[in-house]
Amino acid sequence: MIDYRAIGRRISLYRKKKGLTQADFSEILGVSESYVSQVERGIAKASLIRLDEMACILETDVALLISDNVIRPDTFVNSEVSEIIESWPEDKIDLLVSLLSCAQEHFKDK
Repeated sequence: MIDYRAIGRRISLYRKKKGLTQADFSEILGVSESYVSQVERGIAKASLIRLDEMACILETDVALLISDNVIRPDTFVNSEVSEIIESWPEDKIDLLVSLLSCAQEHFKDK
Protein backbone atom coordinates (compact mmCIF):
# COMPACT_ATOMS: atom_id res chain seq x y z
CA MET A 1 0.00 0.00 0.00
CA ILE A 2 1.22 3.49 -0.83
CA ASP A 3 1.78 5.74 2.19
CA TYR A 4 0.92 9.21 0.87
CA ARG A 5 1.60 10.85 4.25
CA ALA A 6 5.16 9.49 4.19
CA ILE A 7 5.62 10.69 0.60
CA GLY A 8 4.36 14.11 1.67
CA ARG A 9 6.77 14.21 4.61
CA ARG A 10 9.68 13.41 2.32
CA ILE A 11 8.61 16.08 -0.20
CA SER A 12 8.40 18.61 2.64
CA LEU A 13 11.83 17.57 3.95
CA TYR A 14 13.51 17.91 0.55
CA ARG A 15 11.68 21.19 -0.13
CA LYS A 16 12.92 22.66 3.16
CA LYS A 17 16.46 21.36 2.51
CA LYS A 18 16.33 23.26 -0.78
CA GLY A 19 15.26 26.41 1.11
CA LEU A 20 11.90 26.65 -0.64
CA THR A 21 8.66 27.73 0.96
CA GLN A 22 5.42 26.07 -0.10
CA ALA A 23 4.64 29.28 -2.01
CA ASP A 24 7.98 29.15 -3.87
CA PHE A 25 7.59 25.46 -4.63
CA SER A 26 4.02 25.81 -5.85
CA GLU A 27 4.99 28.70 -8.14
CA ILE A 28 7.81 26.70 -9.73
CA LEU A 29 5.48 23.70 -10.15
CA GLY A 30 2.68 25.86 -11.54
CA VAL A 31 0.16 24.67 -8.96
CA SER A 32 -1.59 26.26 -6.01
CA GLU A 33 0.05 26.53 -2.61
CA SER A 34 -2.98 24.69 -1.24
CA TYR A 35 -2.21 21.72 -3.50
CA VAL A 36 1.39 21.54 -2.26
CA SER A 37 0.14 21.69 1.33
CA GLN A 38 -2.36 18.89 0.67
CA VAL A 39 0.29 16.70 -0.99
CA GLU A 40 2.68 17.25 1.92
CA ARG A 41 -0.05 16.25 4.39
CA GLY A 42 -0.97 13.17 2.34
CA ILE A 43 -4.44 14.46 1.52
CA ALA A 44 -3.89 14.98 -2.22
CA LYS A 45 -2.26 12.17 -4.20
CA ALA A 46 0.27 13.46 -6.72
CA SER A 47 0.56 11.61 -10.02
CA LEU A 48 3.80 9.91 -10.94
CA ILE A 49 4.44 12.61 -13.54
CA ARG A 50 3.93 15.33 -10.89
CA LEU A 51 6.18 13.47 -8.43
CA ASP A 52 8.86 13.32 -11.11
CA GLU A 53 8.52 17.09 -11.65
CA MET A 54 8.83 17.64 -7.90
CA ALA A 55 11.91 15.40 -7.72
CA CYS A 56 13.56 17.37 -10.54
CA ILE A 57 12.91 20.68 -8.78
CA LEU A 58 14.15 19.26 -5.50
CA GLU A 59 17.21 17.79 -7.26
CA THR A 60 16.57 14.28 -5.99
CA ASP A 61 15.39 10.98 -7.36
CA VAL A 62 11.68 10.27 -7.53
CA ALA A 63 12.38 6.90 -5.89
CA LEU A 64 13.54 8.73 -2.76
CA LEU A 65 10.22 10.57 -2.59
CA ILE A 66 8.16 7.43 -3.08
CA SER A 67 9.99 5.03 -0.80
CA ASP A 68 12.08 5.36 2.31
CA ASN A 69 13.66 1.98 1.59
CA VAL A 70 15.78 3.11 -1.35
CA ILE A 71 19.47 2.54 -0.78
CA ARG A 72 21.92 4.59 -2.80
CA PRO A 73 25.65 4.96 -2.27
CA ASP A 74 25.10 8.41 -0.73
CA THR A 75 22.18 7.27 1.43
CA PHE A 76 22.70 5.33 4.63
CA VAL A 77 19.74 3.66 6.28
CA ASN A 78 20.43 2.89 9.92
CA SER A 79 18.76 -0.47 10.49
CA GLU A 80 18.82 -0.04 14.26
CA VAL A 81 16.71 3.12 14.02
CA SER A 82 14.46 1.48 11.44
CA GLU A 83 13.85 -1.46 13.77
CA ILE A 84 12.97 0.87 16.65
CA ILE A 85 10.43 2.94 14.74
CA GLU A 86 8.95 0.29 12.41
CA SER A 87 5.95 -0.30 14.67
CA TRP A 88 5.41 3.33 15.64
CA PRO A 89 2.14 5.03 14.68
CA GLU A 90 2.26 7.89 12.14
CA ASP A 91 1.85 10.62 14.78
CA LYS A 92 4.89 9.37 16.69
CA ILE A 93 6.98 9.28 13.49
CA ASP A 94 5.77 12.80 12.63
CA LEU A 95 6.95 13.98 16.05
CA LEU A 96 10.37 12.35 15.52
CA VAL A 97 10.72 14.02 12.10
CA SER A 98 9.79 17.38 13.65
CA LEU A 99 12.35 16.93 16.43
CA LEU A 100 15.06 15.99 13.91
CA SER A 101 14.20 19.03 11.80
CA CYS A 102 14.49 21.28 14.86
CA ALA A 103 17.84 19.71 15.75
CA GLN A 104 19.05 20.21 12.19
CA GLU A 105 18.10 23.89 12.33
CA HIS A 106 19.80 24.27 15.71
CA PHE A 107 23.05 22.69 14.52
CA LYS A 108 23.01 24.63 11.26
CA ASP A 109 23.52 27.84 13.24
CA LYS A 110 26.52 26.42 15.14
